[in-house]
Amino acid sequence: MVSSTQNKKIYDPIRKKWVMAIPEELVRQKILHLLTHELGYPPQAIAIEKKLSELPHLQQIEVPIRRLDILCCETKTLCPLLLIECKRTPLQQKMFAQLMGYNAFIKAPLICLANDREFLLGWEGPKRAMSLDRLPNYKELCDETSRMGETKIP
Repeated sequence: MVSSTQNKKIYDPIRKKWVMAIPEELVRQKILHLLTHELGYPPQAIAIEKKLSELPHLQQIEVPIRRLDILCCETKTLCPLLLIECKRTPLQQKMFAQLMGYNAFIKAPLICLANDREFLLGWEGPKRAMSLDRLPNYKELCDETSRMGETKIP
């Protein structure tokens, strides 16, 4: 992570711009680093701080005015794979309501509530074979969703 202590900003390599280094943004950048550098998620398939209405698959329907934190998509189809809501506070089960509200429109098969120390993960829909003791890498998640018939990966 590249930061500027003088300006209290941090560089976001996905959005390619400097952003304010508020606590939630620091959590977001830590997770983005994990996703792209350790778990193999392609940066070009990650949307950050997007309004629901800006997502290609939601442009034809009426959606609430909300902004998601992180959405990871499959690179070929751009089908949603993983929706992450970042929090600066300790995670609580009741925070899942906000995340599930977003996902009612987005329809990502895997959702995640995260802070700088922990993740709460959950599958949307039917029971899965993949364990949720950690964030899956990109290939594992693509394979799992393809096996379940949720993405149209050639």
